[in-house]
Amino acid sequence: MKLEDMERPDEATSATSADPSTGNAEQAIDESSDVDGDFANLQKMLSQRRRAAKDSPEARLLKALPCIKKFSPLVRPLSISDLKSAIALENAAFPNPDHRASLEKLEYRLSVCPELSLGVFVTLVPEQAKALGIATLETANPVEGGRADGAVSVLLAHIVSTRCRGAIITDDDMAYPKEWRDRARRSGQPVGHYEAGKTVGVHSLAVLPLLHRCGIGQLIMRSFLDQMSGCGLVDKVALICQEHLVAYYQRLGFQHLGESKAQFGGGGWHDMVYDLARHRKPSL
Repeated sequence: MKLEDMERPDEATSATSADPSTGNAEQAIDESSDVDGDFANLQKMLSQRRRAAKDSPEARLLKALPCIKKFSPLVRPLSISDLKSAIALENAAFPNPDHRASLEKLEYRLSVCPELSLGVFVTLVPEQAKALGIATLETANPVEGGRADGAVSVLLAHIVSTRCRGAIITDDDMAYPKEWRDRARRSGQPVGHYEAGKTVGVHSLAVLPLLHRCGIGQLIMRSFLDQMSGCGLVDKVALICQEHLVAYYQRLGFQHLGESKAQFGGGGWHDMVYDLARHRKPSL
């Protein structure tokens, strides 16, 4: 704080400067201690801001990926060509094998309804990134057009979904018809993707462990919710999560409906639902 901005002592309550001839001591208020305190508070505030900047999601991301100067992700729907990377990401993101989507389920979902998936990609040069421990680097596809340095498009996070028969996810929604490649047979099956469903069930939100706490999960989920809201074909987005993640999804706008009846991966899940109509911005 500048000295001229500080409140000055009222003349009626403070003595004037002492007259040496009278021997009176100086009685004016000493403002130096207030200035020192304000300066110390300012220094503390600036120090806290610097620490916060160093520990921001963007700073953590650039620290995790030192081979890039600026994070410029590509967010797009997944396709069947991303299957190997999606499998590698599932295996890396979920320590419990029972919580991972199997090869068969991923192949089914990326073949039948790829428009209900989303991936966050970043361009990396394998030679520069090989020491970073990126689980999806080896399965990454070359960038379009190819580059002399062998740059590839690396999957950092994904969401994989289907349409559900009800307003929440059930075990039948998470299953898949074993004969799904036969279009005539799969259409009548009571499990898996339901084309007429008004609720999208998110079966997997996976982020590379290397990039946890870097804001990637929020980035892809918000992008996905915007995509589902914009298409105008569904009313809700549902998912199941473990109890320790309930608050995380609530911060993203999901409503907690209580414990889920789904027993996938051993159970212990909670139902979360995002009402697209309630969050949809009114048109201008």
